[in-house]
Amino acid sequence: MRHFSFTILTVLLFSVNVNAQSIKSPDEFLGYGLGTQFTYHHRMTDYFRYVAEASPLAEYRDYGTTYEGRPLGVCIVSSEENLKDLEQLRRNNLIMAGLLEGTVTGRQVPFIWLGYNVHGNESAGMETAMKTLYTLVTGSFPGSAEWLKSCVIIIDPCQNPDGRDLYTGRFRSSGNLDPNPGRNAWEHVQEWPGSRTNHYMFDLNRDWTWQTQTETRQRIALYQQIMPQVFADFHEMGPESTFFFAPGANPWHEVITPWQHEFHRLMGKGNASLFDEKEKLYFSGETYDLFCPSFGDTWPLFNGAIGFTYEQGGGGISGLALKLQSGDTVTLKKRIDGHFTASMATLKVSYENREKLLSEFSKFFRDNREQPAFKYKSIIIKKSNDPSAVSELLQLLERNQIRYSYAGNAGKKLRGFDYLANSEKEFMIEKGDILISAYQPESRFMQVLFEPDSKASDSLSYDLTAWALPYAYNLKAFAATDQVKASEEKPGITAETVTADSGKPYAYVTSFTGFNEIRLAASLSKKGIKARYALKPFSFGGAGFGRGTIIIARGDNLNREKDFDATVKGEAGKLHVRLTAAASGLVDKGKDFGSEYSPIFRKPEVAILCGNKVQPGVVGELWYFFERELDYPVTLINITNIGALDLSGYNTVILPSGNFSGIRDTIFNFVRKGGRAIAIENSISLFSSDKSTLLFKSAETRNEELKAADKKVRSDDTTLLKRFEDEDRIQLSESSSGSIYRVKADTTNPYAFGLGAEWFIMKHTQVLPFISGGGNIGYIRDKEPVSGFAGYKFKKHISNTLEAGSESLGKGEVIYIADDPYFRAFWKSGRVLLGNVIFR
Repeated sequence: MRHFSFTILTVLLFSVNVNAQSIKSPDEFLGYGLGTQFTYHHRMTDYFRYVAEASPLAEYRDYGTTYEGRPLGVCIVSSEENLKDLEQLRRNNLIMAGLLEGTVTGRQVPFIWLGYNVHGNESAGMETAMKTLYTLVTGSFPGSAEWLKSCVIIIDPCQNPDGRDLYTGRFRSSGNLDPNPGRNAWEHVQEWPGSRTNHYMFDLNRDWTWQTQTETRQRIALYQQIMPQVFADFHEMGPESTFFFAPGANPWHEVITPWQHEFHRLMGKGNASLFDEKEKLYFSGETYDLFCPSFGDTWPLFNGAIGFTYEQGGGGISGLALKLQSGDTVTLKKRIDGHFTASMATLKVSYENREKLLSEFSKFFRDNREQPAFKYKSIIIKKSNDPSAVSELLQLLERNQIRYSYAGNAGKKLRGFDYLANSEKEFMIEKGDILISAYQPESRFMQVLFEPDSKASDSLSYDLTAWALPYAYNLKAFAATDQVKASEEKPGITAETVTADSGKPYAYVTSFTGFNEIRLAASLSKKGIKARYALKPFSFGGAGFGRGTIIIARGDNLNREKDFDATVKGEAGKLHVRLTAAASGLVDKGKDFGSEYSPIFRKPEVAILCGNKVQPGVVGELWYFFERELDYPVTLINITNIGALDLSGYNTVILPSGNFSGIRDTIFNFVRKGGRAIAIENSISLFSSDKSTLLFKSAETRNEELKAADKKVRSDDTTLLKRFEDEDRIQLSESSSGSIYRVKADTTNPYAFGLGAEWFIMKHTQVLPFISGGGNIGYIRDKEPVSGFAGYKFKKHISNTLEAGSESLGKGEVIYIADDPYFRAFWKSGRVLLGNVIFR
């Protein structure tokens, strides 16, 4: 018996050695040792494709391209038998989740996904992915050959190739011949905007749910074809930190199951065991919580997998070697080893719990379909909402596999939570209302996205504390405890048609309901078609039209007589905007089309200022907004190394959150000569600190009033004694952790057209006073947020403050927006405000 076992072992070792010898290691393929240089993305891709061709245990799959044209791809690693049956195994997984019809046939194995380098400058990840791939196909880690027999492993080596190559190129061009560990060395200091993000400067790790970016959408499309049981996301943190692994910190979202909690504990123990063997330092249960759905650990958790964040101390500043405060040096080789150790631990623990992973995955989705835990069994989106906002919401639901239908039971009265009113109310189901039922495979995730106020066990959270979709889209919606039946009619978008078409009408008119009308104004402006907007309501032909209504008059476009009708109707049709043909400019009630109360839309020539001291994320959002949502030309001007800034070719300048004090005179001169400046978040300080502005005077008055109202504290007051460990919570009391506030609108102000009497904002930053003598477009009246956490000191000063305002300055105008209105590009209601301040 011993002889037989020895013979088998000898054969196995021989086959592993032969396989290892036939496949080049990353060092051999690249021509340098891993950790001695940063690898360009295309070379890593070459290596992954090479291994897939050389080994029967790996299969390479492209799944898309980045904005800059770099390929996105994964290697699927498993036994030859599993790869042969991969399609059946994949289908079984989806059938088990209830996401694909059919019956499970044959074997089932867990899918484990390892994702690296979602942040471009967290550069150890992609290097680790190559080492991990080589280790698995050569069976060179104890037990790894058995893992492949019972699991399918997906390795995504670089989730952000554009950011990764930006980092690599900059480092290689600035690095010394021998790595310089000094922090002041050029190789450790990368220029604006940094390389953490993608082409549009988006943090892809905060885009999982919202899927605004092409890299995210394509990755999740592949993910949903597989639906893995485990997803591990590999990151880096500051160089002075050690290594973080599971379990995650509090708060955990309440939909996370007991098994997901338990597996986090097991994964922590498994990592600790391997890290202890190497005497590596680490920590767990701190900092990185599991609450907000935006991330690469929480999104998988809410989708039935068990998601993990790994954080290696290092990051972009570390380069190839960086001297630490302790006197030690963190090197790329050490960082690779940290992620490699965590990768092996993830696979080992998953293999050891493979049966439980499968059974609990099945239970997760079965409970979702049959016994949803969400208090509200039905979400009703009213048909009266802005069609463009509803369409955007439905697209988001589809991308997240959340099912919806038209609501049945038309005419039935129910009682439910009214999101916009933030209270329980009676409502009636109408034909055309959208139903999102809790009885579906993605029930838990549906709860996460629609619960009115997410419950956190700890207010000290890593990111947002609120995100309910009806607020993000500014939709009239209700959450009902009743189970509403679905209608058999399938929802769909139908192209609008021109009504009362008289051949060549005097004008085309469309009510201003939301973003599609902004897009129409932008499109017509690009094509040289002039359009007006109504400052007052009017009616004709028995139909009423509200403020902001777009009027496209033939008389304003006599130079376009040949293609006027085809162009207007064609653009409106593309955007699903309903036009009404008017035979005359004379209205039945209100102001006629040629009145001064119907001004022509501006033709904006827009510049976005960017560069050092400007927040890249807000710049990227605006850039993305113009190019990908509005489809309107914009110029980004980097002010970092510019001498005399010439703004004469623009009539609109946007100042994203940042410090523009270095070009203060240029901006003020631009405005005083007739330009429009749009200041967002911190850039407002450029104007609030200048004595010539109304905002300065209003802020000065408010500050004096607050100072007078504050109670003076004596120097011997014991309330001044603060515990060291409470420092973070004390700071939290003065801030808003991404909470949602209701904003009241001046509905007569053109900049508020289409927003309704109220809209909602993701509140993060400063409070502004009402502007005496200026335009107070939108303002916050309540101290309490409608959802999320705000500190008690923050709430003391938030009521009766300005969210959006304007004032004249010389011949021009400054518009202030206190918070990013288009936050991470998922706060869709903010697009209307942005469009208004640009075009009106």
